[in-house]
Amino acid sequence: MKLKVFISSRNDDSIKIGGITGERLTDIRLWLKNELEQIKMFNKDFLDIRINETFGAATTRESYNECLEEVRKSDLIIALYNGFAGWAPTGVSLGICHSELSTALDISTRKTAIINIENYFEIIPKDKAEENRNEIFKTYVKNLNRFTNPLKVIGMKSNDNFKDSLLESVKTIIYNHLSDRIKISNSYYNLSGNNKTSLNWKKLKYSDRNKLITEKLNFLISNNPNFSKFISKAFSIPDNMSVEDAKSFTGRPFLKDQELVKGKNNLFGPIHFIGVYGNATEIQVKNLIGFPDLSAIRDDFGLYVWEQNTHIQLVFLIDCKTPEAIESNFILFNNWCDTTGEFENIKMRAEARFHILKAINEAKIIATKKKHSR
Repeated sequence: MKLKVFISSRNDDSIKIGGITGERLTDIRLWLKNELEQIKMFNKDFLDIRINETFGAATTRESYNECLEEVRKSDLIIALYNGFAGWAPTGVSLGICHSELSTALDISTRKTAIINIENYFEIIPKDKAEENRNEIFKTYVKNLNRFTNPLKVIGMKSNDNFKDSLLESVKTIIYNHLSDRIKISNSYYNLSGNNKTSLNWKKLKYSDRNKLITEKLNFLISNNPNFSKFISKAFSIPDNMSVEDAKSFTGRPFLKDQELVKGKNNLFGPIHFIGVYGNATEIQVKNLIGFPDLSAIRDDFGLYVWEQNTHIQLVFLIDCKTPEAIESNFILFNNWCDTTGEFENIKMRAEARFHILKAINEAKIIATKKKHSR
């Protein structure tokens, strides 16, 4: 068993501390790989540090894709952000460092970490294209909010202290990641195994599962400091989304949204939370809504879906097989909202949706008055 850790950064940039130029990032990454792979667990090697110096990536379009494939195969991705987006093939506006980070975050925020080392580098773009890539990357990283952990060099600010501090930061990230994985695996053992609660839920009829899932979700929403302010309604799919009869319990809830806003002054909503007893795919979600041109974002909790014209929003929480599993996924969704900075966007979309629905209701009143006046 080895934990595959991908360390992403620029190659040829050299650190600069107190006006003194130090080692290149490529040499520092090779040093990190050597130091980390010497760490044992029960006298066994357990870290496989992946860096592009060792899997032969060069500045070609093929190696660009090879780096992204390495990201997809890794268990943990640590990005060393120094202000440079990295090389890109002709016609591509995202540098390789930017692409590696965004690919990792698209897979899972839980398996991605950033260490901000830009204070120890001098950013001088070679040309306008590189300057543009750097600006795009800088904006992207800034919008990630609390992902940008600045490196704190312990002791004297020198080349060696920089390396030692970076090594300790990487070790801490790996330790926290392992701890997190153990907690998650414990949750899956406890929540999705054949314990008494999950066995009881397996024996339930769809109508009974639907009742339990929606009651739990409504309780979590009403007691949540963020989403209790929204007009929200909980639904369930008491089986996998591939089962047609199970999907009928939810249908297309957004079709009745205008009824939910009548007499309400919440300003935010509706946003619908759907607890799926089994699994759900992006295609299944789009088919249920009946409109393929949607933003569907998958993460550990399930899927968040947003229609960009009418601002319909739905959250599909998967594997809702016990009350604890529902709560765990609801917490994961809230964590995703916070760590990605997406909650503010969700709130603005919900406000826009509220005004759209209010306008629809007002238009109905006007149309009815005109009809009766004839």
